[in-house]
Amino acid sequence: MATLIDNRYGKARVRVLRVFKGPNDYHKVFDFDCRVLLRGAEFQETYLTGDNSKVVATDTMKNTVYVIAQKEEFKSLEEYGILLGKHFLATYSWVNGVEVVMRENQWRRIKTSNGKEQGHSFQRDREIHSVTVTSTRDKSPIVVSGIDDLLIMKTTQSGFEGFHRDKYTSLKETKDRVFATVVTANWTYNTLSVDYPKVFEQFKLSVFDIFAQTYSRSVQETLYLIAKDIISKVPQVEQIHLSLPNKHAFGFDFSRLNIENNQTVFQPVEEPSGLIEGTIKRSHSRL
Repeated sequence: MATLIDNRYGKARVRVLRVFKGPNDYHKVFDFDCRVLLRGAEFQETYLTGDNSKVVATDTMKNTVYVIAQKEEFKSLEEYGILLGKHFLATYSWVNGVEVVMRENQWRRIKTSNGKEQGHSFQRDREIHSVTVTSTRDKSPIVVSGIDDLLIMKTTQSGFEGFHRDKYTSLKETKDRVFATVVTANWTYNTLSVDYPKVFEQFKLSVFDIFAQTYSRSVQETLYLIAKDIISKVPQVEQIHLSLPNKHAFGFDFSRLNIENNQTVFQPVEEPSGLIEGTIKRSHSRL
């Protein structure tokens, strides 16, 4: 006996470039990859009996992504995801839930030799803006924003000392080391009244401020301080998850050449790497 206990389906990797054209050729661009998944109890019939009468074709879902992108005004992909979820719930009464997942390429305006940012010319940054909007019938949408592939490094003001040692420990303690990591994070909100682009920029500022201006005694401490800073500065953020791989760069071993390393030449090591993760939630005081 087999029982279908869950199901969802949809369209993935829908590539969209939306250009909002303002006066004097001043444009705003959204360049993103979109995935839409639908949930509903009535979809189980196509699994169990092959009855497709309630199945919204994934081609229809793909076309809807483009139609809503052109039809609606939005200032962030978080807002767009909410609009897309509302559309599917309003159009198909048997759909109970919609999950919209997007990954947005970041484009910043090109600054030319005259010092001016150009309104219609852009340079792509490395980091990715991630968005997940989960819409459920008769409930408020749940919005999760995030960032992937934010590569940062500092060449001093980081150490690692006082860790537990046993017979398998070979790592030396240090007060001064290269600290590089690729920041991946996502955060949830406690309201829908959010300036999403502003929060995204504030997250990066918190990362840069803590990383660059604080001596790091461990990657764990740095992770917590970043999350603490963003929670203190953005009251709409309820919870944040951070993942910080430790991208090692060890001083090159010159001993075989009878040369002393004066801590200016390092050998980056991709694998294996440390991986530090943590989830920090806003504390609510009880009166």
